[in-house]
Amino acid sequence: MKTAIAASGTNPDTKIDHHFGKCACFFIIDEITGKTEIFENPAKTIHGCKGDVIVNELVERDVKRVIAGDFGTNVQQLLNKQQIQMIIHPDDQMSVFDIIELLSKRNNVSGMNHTGPEGKIPHIRRKLGPYKKNN
Repeated sequence: MKTAIAASGTNPDTKIDHHFGKCACFFIIDEITGKTEIFENPAKTIHGCKGDVIVNELVERDVKRVIAGDFGTNVQQLLNKQQIQMIIHPDDQMSVFDIIELLSKRNNVSGMNHTGPEGKIPHIRRKLGPYKKNN
């Protein structure tokens, strides 16, 4: 399976981007081969809704799961339609490298909020929207 991580830069030490559509680039990890590729966000200069441009690129690259700090309403619908799982990572201080390490440990994405296709039935642990820490 291929997983895309929305990142604020091209260095693996860069932080995960809080907003899927506005990220600088995506790291794509092929969990079968272990290879990683980076591609620039094809829609970062587009004003308005960018989701269709990004989702089409992810589909072309055979991505099945995306990790970001959050996802806009329109892109949620587009990703669900394409059967791409969204994972909201609550810690936007975590680096791309840290997330790759989590994935390499038997696909462990615990501590993240999942939505979208997991097997056959979407599973939502919380409403999507800005992350708010529980006090």
